[in-house]
Amino acid sequence: MNHGFFQFFLMLSAWQTYIIIFVLIVCFFALKKMALVGLNFSWRMFIALCIGVGLGFVLQHIAGYPNADEAKQIIWFNESKHWLGFLSAIFVGFIKMLVIPLISICIIKVIMQIDKNIKISSLLGISLFWILLSTIIAATIGVLLAAGFGLGEHFAAGERQIRDIQNLSSILLNLVPSNIIVAMNKENIIAIVIFAFFIGICAKKISKQEQYKKAFDSFEGFVVSFYAIMMNMTGIVISFMPYAVVCMLANVILSHGFEAIKSAGLFIVLIYVAMLLMFIVHFLMLLCIGLNPLMYAKKAFSVWLFAFSSRSSVGTLPLTISTLQEKLGVSSAVANFVASIGTTTGLNGCAGYFPAMAAVFVAYGLGVDIDISFVLMVIIVAALGSLGIAGVPGSATMAASIMLAGIGFGDNFVMLSLILAIDPIVDMARTASNVSGAMTSALCSAKNLKALDEKMYNS
Repeated sequence: MNHGFFQFFLMLSAWQTYIIIFVLIVCFFALKKMALVGLNFSWRMFIALCIGVGLGFVLQHIAGYPNADEAKQIIWFNESKHWLGFLSAIFVGFIKMLVIPLISICIIKVIMQIDKNIKISSLLGISLFWILLSTIIAATIGVLLAAGFGLGEHFAAGERQIRDIQNLSSILLNLVPSNIIVAMNKENIIAIVIFAFFIGICAKKISKQEQYKKAFDSFEGFVVSFYAIMMNMTGIVISFMPYAVVCMLANVILSHGFEAIKSAGLFIVLIYVAMLLMFIVHFLMLLCIGLNPLMYAKKAFSVWLFAFSSRSSVGTLPLTISTLQEKLGVSSAVANFVASIGTTTGLNGCAGYFPAMAAVFVAYGLGVDIDISFVLMVIIVAALGSLGIAGVPGSATMAASIMLAGIGFGDNFVMLSLILAIDPIVDMARTASNVSGAMTSALCSAKNLKALDEKMYNS
């Protein structure tokens, strides 16, 4: 079936493609059966992870581990990537569909119904403290790991250049919701949070004015109802997550193969080591406030796995919020507020250890000494740059741009070409760190504010 209709329109021209689709359907059926017999969601997610990785490696092996040019000539290989990517994109599209309305209604509801014992200023201050603390630690780990292993010592500059730099004032200005429709369209989460924050504050004010009492009651009823609808919708979409994970991971392995991995092996290894070290840091943060980190790991595993697979902090947000509230005992106010802020501020991976490693990578390539002043400068720039990095796939390159400009290497963006080539591979680790950092910050904030149900957390 090499006719153009099958090959270029349907993308179903090779017999191998039909076999792969059949195998995928069988895997989905098996996952469905596991759900019907009551297998734990986290276990189904783990099994989906194994299936996705296994399927990707098997297909790579059958194709003979082709490089990028060779892969373009294998029809069934490209068709398989197309359909795996298509199914992944459908699920991610549904998740992203929830993000803007969910964040908006959650923040409005949080501010309107916030516990009288929790001051808004305290919530903001404490949450930012924990978020930025974890980012500073992440940047420290990144710069020390990269310097310790001499990352970039043997690098030769390429020709590709990353996106243009923005200075700090431009980034902060973009956070002001001058046009809320544009902010929603661009997924400017901080701007949306600020706008929803103002709506909640003003609604809370008019609730105390007698002439608006009836109107406020109607508005509050709408907010509560819409919130319940969004949470139910979130639950329905999340139930399909194991199937999406199979497609996502298989597609990553097919799309990027082993050529990119071999070309930047040390950088990839160090990124994943940093991810594991940050998980340990998160566990230690929980221990410091008297919470059992093993209980957190058990309940947050499915969130980590989806963040790892989807490569989107924003896309993971609905699952993050529901897990914090329904499994970890974080109050609605803290869960919604800190998780939402944590998708754009203090991203441990994208704005923490990744740009720190990129800085060392370029410094070694230029023959610059790595001393204590360099390390401190990298950490400070990472903390400041983390204030406006959007939690969507690919945003870490902007963080790297901010980092290089901040430490005086703004003219050497071209040296990051090798890193850009393997970005999707390292982005999975970065996103898992981002989401775990936000969840840990929410738990620490809730504990400090006495807004944590420890019985639910430990159950």
